[in-house]
Amino acid sequence: MFRAFLLILTAGLVLALVDWHYGGIDIGLPRQLTGSHALYGKPTVQVTSAPADLALHASGNVTVQAQTPAVPGDVVFLETAGLAGLGYSKVSQSVLDDQLQATLPVTGRDYAGSYKYFALMRATGKHRQGLSASFTITIDKAPPPAAKTSAGCGGSSDVIADGEDWQCTYDDEFDGTELDRSYWVPQTGGSTTGSTSMYACAVDDPDTIRVANGTLDLSLVQLPAARKCTRTKSSAYAYGQVTHYGTFSQAYGKFEVRAKIPDITVPGVQQSFWLWPAKNTYGAWPASGEIDFAEMYSSTPGLDRPYLHYIPGETIAGSDDNVTNARCAMHPGQFNTYGLEWKPGKLTVLLNGEVCFTDDYSSALGTIQGSTAPFDKAFFLCLNQAMGTLNNGFKPGTVSLPVTTEVDYVRVWKLASKS
Repeated sequence: MFRAFLLILTAGLVLALVDWHYGGIDIGLPRQLTGSHALYGKPTVQVTSAPADLALHASGNVTVQAQTPAVPGDVVFLETAGLAGLGYSKVSQSVLDDQLQATLPVTGRDYAGSYKYFALMRATGKHRQGLSASFTITIDKAPPPAAKTSAGCGGSSDVIADGEDWQCTYDDEFDGTELDRSYWVPQTGGSTTGSTSMYACAVDDPDTIRVANGTLDLSLVQLPAARKCTRTKSSAYAYGQVTHYGTFSQAYGKFEVRAKIPDITVPGVQQSFWLWPAKNTYGAWPASGEIDFAEMYSSTPGLDRPYLHYIPGETIAGSDDNVTNARCAMHPGQFNTYGLEWKPGKLTVLLNGEVCFTDDYSSALGTIQGSTAPFDKAFFLCLNQAMGTLNNGFKPGTVSLPVTTEVDYVRVWKLASKS
């Protein structure tokens, strides 16, 4: 009975308070908390122009128009959605002019794709936060390589044993003084090489990535001080790696890299020239494949140890759990030519023009995806000078840094019949 009385009394008080306020009696709520009497205004922020697309690494401008209560001199920011659409990060900032307009630079991107942006005026003591509608800028990969003439790929038109011609599709002789960033994308973004306790950060810097004297130089260096790789990782060591991610990829053909690796005979460093799938069509690694047509470890000097990663089925050539591998003699401290001939169902790794090994691969995906999976999709090229790991682990003081791999050229062909 007493409990029922309390419930009735409470309900009555609530109704009385509601009637007290909405019946026209102000009960003293601060004006900024009532919807129709907000203390702070909210400026309108409108994007009046923005590029629909930009070339890879190119930059552009976004213009915005604000409205009162914004005033000249107020700061406006351009922001972009974070990885996988989570969070956001600042791209640039500017101030409003006398017409409450501002121009905001859009910085170049390292990777192709479509990205969401928006303009923002943060809350101040004079107004609330103002936010524009989001908009999308598409970052396009580099235009496809121009058709190569006989001067491309060293002026050669190679003929393979069955009489088919290779047609040049990509060629970089590194004759200039700068990296061609319309195709080469330096690896950054927190990537490391080495072990969990001794590693180097991927850094885009002239000390780690440089074009000079007719070669692309990729180096492993010691920095004057530790440098952050990510929020949780930092290192006093850095390495150079470049890729064709988002710029150029190809299924089948001939790939060739002429390079000189450092002549080191103690553990600590390694170099890799490899192909990575443009898309994980068949699933996470190793299901979609990886073609390491050259891997060199200073712990086993004088050997190229190429690996082909995939999920093997009934292979014609032998393999272990997930790779086919070989050991081929090469000459450290001298220029060697590392190559791959890739045809449906057959991968041939070359060293100085000679066959290192051939894999007539058979993937476990074959019964579902076809006999040429996973090596029937486009892959892109990657090159690096890395820090060693596992049995080739780096120990400070053992290897004199910097160490540099010099790349004389990169050439890619496709079968003329596949054009």
